[in-house]
Amino acid sequence: MNIQQLKYFIEISNTRNVSLAAKNLFVTQPTLSLSLKKLETELGTALFKHTDQPFQLTDAGRHLYENGLEIVQQFEQVIVDIQTMSECKKKAKIRLGLTTLFSVQFMPEISAFLSANPHVELAIRQDGSPRLQEMLVNKELDIGLISFPNNHPESLAMEALETTTQGYHVYVVLPNHHPLATAKELTFKDLKGERFSSLSEKFMIGRLLRSRTREFGYEPDIVLENDDLQVLIHSVHDNHSICLLPIEYQAVGKSEHVTWVPLKDKFAYFPIGIAFRKGFSLSKEISDFIDAIKKN
Repeated sequence: MNIQQLKYFIEISNTRNVSLAAKNLFVTQPTLSLSLKKLETELGTALFKHTDQPFQLTDAGRHLYENGLEIVQQFEQVIVDIQTMSECKKKAKIRLGLTTLFSVQFMPEISAFLSANPHVELAIRQDGSPRLQEMLVNKELDIGLISFPNNHPESLAMEALETTTQGYHVYVVLPNHHPLATAKELTFKDLKGERFSSLSEKFMIGRLLRSRTREFGYEPDIVLENDDLQVLIHSVHDNHSICLLPIEYQAVGKSEHVTWVPLKDKFAYFPIGIAFRKGFSLSKEISDFIDAIKKN
């Protein structure tokens, strides 16, 4: 006896009519009659009395009917529970914000997390840390892997990462033939009068260039603004400009025909951390993701 036979038997018992039961079950009448015959043969007993009133349950039939109802209900509830569990897993979503550099640096940990948690949907938004902080405040993101400083201390909590990757160092990228390319280090004072290819103010380095040059008494001559790090490197060579970029990007970006010189400045290092809204309740999936990131 299987669950389908039991459902057929219960429907016949309810309708007391094979034709109507078949219609309700969307099967043919011969299919239903054959199923009932096989069930009685397997059980070795009749389930219905053959009297003037059709389909009257025998004692065995009534016992099967009463207990069968509970069995079918339990079976259907199990199906509902499993489907609900599946739907919940499919809906487990993490909205993550991180920069292009961090997406490269932490990709092994992100990939490992996704492999271990196939029910999690990770929606990644790449942008500069200032912009990502704004999105966290506006509830457009759940968590951010971003650089300090915290621009919204009243709304955001940031936990510094004590991993292999703790931050990034700002370098000056120049064409190989540039007179300053042989310098051991450069300051903003040294960069006065230079043409800059720059990240926008959505990025910490973009803000650093504009704020620090003004503190040194000059307005930066920005000939190209672009938030693609590789475009900026090409611009250094093609437009005979210079730019500020994380030296950590050198290992993954193509940087032929350019030289990387350390920027000597008190703000030339940006630590990174995990950021989320204050009062935001971290789900198990987000907590597990944070643990995975910390394995870097």
